[in-house]
Amino acid sequence: MTAVRYSVIVPTRDRNDHLSTCLARLAPGMQDMPADRYEVIVTDDSAGDAARALVTEHFPWARWTAGPRRGPAANRNSAAASSTAEFLVFLDDDCIPEGSLLASYERAERTDVHVYEGRITCKEGFSSPRQTAPLNLDGGALWSCNFAIRRSAYTAVRGFDERFPLAHMEDVDLRERLRAAGFVIQFVAAAGVDHPPRRLPWGTKLARLHQAGVLYMVLHPPVRGLPWYLQNTLRARLSRIRQLPKSLDSLIDLASLPLELSATVWHWRRWMSWARSLAPRDRT
Repeated sequence: MTAVRYSVIVPTRDRNDHLSTCLARLAPGMQDMPADRYEVIVTDDSAGDAARALVTEHFPWARWTAGPRRGPAANRNSAAASSTAEFLVFLDDDCIPEGSLLASYERAERTDVHVYEGRITCKEGFSSPRQTAPLNLDGGALWSCNFAIRRSAYTAVRGFDERFPLAHMEDVDLRERLRAAGFVIQFVAAAGVDHPPRRLPWGTKLARLHQAGVLYMVLHPPVRGLPWYLQNTLRARLSRIRQLPKSLDSLIDLASLPLELSATVWHWRRWMSWARSLAPRDRT
């Protein structure tokens, strides 16, 4: 029998419509790779049973497993621990894998390379500054929604850092730790997924992402001060408003910006204290 070589890990939380589309593209016969060469693990942080019922009824070839409900980093690590293959492939539930995804990773394998980042497109594009999606057209990103890694490398750096509370910066942190450990990261343009645009949170909810940004900055110095951080955020938001088509969303984004910045100021000291209390832990 052919051994399973790729464990495809799809974390999810209350997004069954997206999950269904993603899994449909990973079904046996939809991937160029033979079905006995890979397994699909849906690791579920949802509060209810809807995702479990969806997988059981419509995608019985996939394995559903309960997540630990401690954030996306812990969710991915939990599924990785229960997987069996030499390679782990991480996708997000709102991505649409191309049929050549897994076979392209396999064709790219080299004995001296342990990490492979795939191409990420947003074919729909952005019509509003309230839309976002990760893009990786030329390499250098290693976003969590599309990469493959040998289990040995993943284990060597202890996987995703579970101190990151939200789906933000935990993949950048992993990339930097892999580089620091000497692992080569190769871009595989043929291993593609499409990531449709999603709506950004608004105001104070968007500001919550900066907690992860502060933690990343403390773990990967230099540590910047609040004025620098606010200026950097302001510049990024205004740049998107200027570059994208003007609409009502442009005004909404402008209204959201002072709330985001004010919430960042309000929480800054607490976030910085929290991040510094975590930083001394030894990491690979």
